[in-house]
Amino acid sequence: MCSTLWNMDIETVFCGILNTRQVIEMKYRNLNLKHALINAFYYLLVCGSAGYANNFLQAKGLETSIIGMVLTGVSILALIGQTGMAPIIDRSEKLNEKKFIMFTLCGSIMMVLILSLLPAGSMLVIPFTVLGFSFASMGIPYLNSIAFIYESEGQTINYGLGRGVGSAAYAVAGLLIGQLISRTSATVLPYWIVGNALLALLIVSTLKVPEKKIQKQEGEKTKVSYAAFFRKYSDIVVVIVALICLYFCHMLINSYMINILENIGGTAADQGNATFIQAMVELPPMFLFAVILKKVKVDHIMAFAAVFYSIKHVMILMTNSLGMYYAAMVLQMVSYALIVPATVYFADSHIASEDRNQGQVLMGATGTIGGLLSASIGGILIQAVGVHTTLVIATCVSVIGTVLMLLAVFKLTRKKN
Repeated sequence: MCSTLWNMDIETVFCGILNTRQVIEMKYRNLNLKHALINAFYYLLVCGSAGYANNFLQAKGLETSIIGMVLTGVSILALIGQTGMAPIIDRSEKLNEKKFIMFTLCGSIMMVLILSLLPAGSMLVIPFTVLGFSFASMGIPYLNSIAFIYESEGQTINYGLGRGVGSAAYAVAGLLIGQLISRTSATVLPYWIVGNALLALLIVSTLKVPEKKIQKQEGEKTKVSYAAFFRKYSDIVVVIVALICLYFCHMLINSYMINILENIGGTAADQGNATFIQAMVELPPMFLFAVILKKVKVDHIMAFAAVFYSIKHVMILMTNSLGMYYAAMVLQMVSYALIVPATVYFADSHIASEDRNQGQVLMGATGTIGGLLSASIGGILIQAVGVHTTLVIATCVSVIGTVLMLLAVFKLTRKKN
């Protein structure tokens, strides 16, 4: 009798565990596929809103000096939106990452649709471009946060795979948009952005995000300031500064690539080739990042990638031929392609869950800040001192970033030990 009851209890418990697992698997099935598709559509639209914004604004009749101000405005607003919302979302019981991503995608769709209807020369092109294009990229750091919320629920997300699909989509988009614009005009760009934003929105809407567990001590007022975050994670601040230095050089080279290539006899076609090489060599390490992470600590990956980032920048500084420039682009495989997914895992491993969004957004914002600085300073430097001297300055900043990264990783490793 007791034996029968025991067996029944074991069977009941076992069936209960199986049923619970089945419910969880049904609730979160196809997560990696959805994550990869969202990345794909996000980077398809970002290639349009970031990579070809200059072409679009020229087609709308804006002068080069005004275009520079508009693009700076896009970066600033995206940065404010990302960093400003992170602490609020971290502490809010009602607002979560999914809702914010959907809000930004809807905002981009509405602003860009209005933008498509505005005639060339209209001054309204400026505010609607700033709003529509900044909304287009504002939600990306929160997509990273969602991935790690699932991880905390025991659902494995292959971030490297999803981000690799995003890079592949960006590379393909670069070729497709270029052909599309050459056969029609840059004024078709809003339809490309809206179409991909709608597809991203559709898939995001199907995500089942786990409920947040907000820990708050009784009678304690919620802190949302970045000053408190920086005090709490002083070592992470060094990593953030290091990344800004590395991305400053990276973004300056990308933004003024045509100037660098013309210095060695290159053309716009060579710029397209170099951009394609960069995007394609990113794919293997990003696809295999989950495997790499099982064998190498994320802190060490960050340090390794930082070193090769500076090596790549030194090679570009020293290049005197297209062949050498293309060879430098191949180093994207062991620099950018590793540091992008590594920063996401690094933030998750060193930052408490209640500060997750602030950490992920700050890591993501390093690229935006680097781009802002390179856009505002790079053009002035090139006009004042020339391409080569500008590259010397940018490379020195990159080396400083690598030294800071090595020091930070060394200190964090010692703390753990």
